Amino acid sequence: MSRRMPRRRFTRPQWAISIAAALAVIGFIAAAQWNSSLARQEFVTSAQRILVSEAEQAQRQQESLRSQIEEAEARLREFQQRDEGSRTALERLSQEVALARYAAGLTAVVGPGVVIEIADSLQPVPEGGRDSNYIVLVDDLRDIVTALWASGAEAMAISGGGGPQERLVTTTSVYGVGASILVNSAFLSPPFRIEAVGADGLADRFLAHPSYLTRVSERIEAYGLQFAWEARDEIQLPAFIGSTQLRYGAPRPEAD
Repeated sequence: MSRRMPRRRFTRPQWAISIAAALAVIGFIAAAQWNSSLARQEFVTSAQRILVSEAEQAQRQQESLRSQIEEAEARLREFQQRDEGSRTALERLSQEVALARYAAGLTAVVGPGVVIEIADSLQPVPEGGRDSNYIVLVDDLRDIVTALWASGAEAMAISGGGGPQERLVTTTSVYGVGASILVNSAFLSPPFRIEAVGADGLADRFLAHPSYLTRVSERIEAYGLQFAWEARDEIQLPAFIGSTQLRYGAPRPEAD
């Protein structure tokens, strides 16, 4: 009588289970990597879009700034041109004002010229003679000043008795007041000193001028008035310190 062998239950070998587990893990990892790759690709694409947008915005800002800079440079050039024109006009106006001040005697001047001194006579007045013939009269100073202006003097000043100089200008008045002579607002007494600035040869032209020869030189010779002159290479004259404003005069309106 035969005996049956008992059936053995079928079991999978251990290595198969290990392989299956490994494959499962690999599949999971692959799936995870795939999902991660998709997410990374989406992230990179999104980041690129952001960078491109930011780059385009920066370019637009740069173009706007460049336009503003060009506009500012153009305005700066315009201001510089205006300023240059204003400077030129200001310099020209300053020169005209300086010339006007010089002509009006409001500026101290220096230059070649002549110094003239005249004083009362030291001779005794003869019996029956007139005392006024032996002293410097206001007409003597006026004639000397007239001769100097006519001889080319550009600026002039008078002092008397060792006092300060009085610059002669268009509004200067020279009047006789008793024994003194009023020049501008100063009372001067002899000896009188007249200093004039002008071109070389001013002294020679003055001594040959009729305003000097016809009366002053004759009085010097006849009554012994003290008189001396000296040409100098440099004479300094002060500026006029009084008022040059006219009280009653005004510019005449131009005719239409």
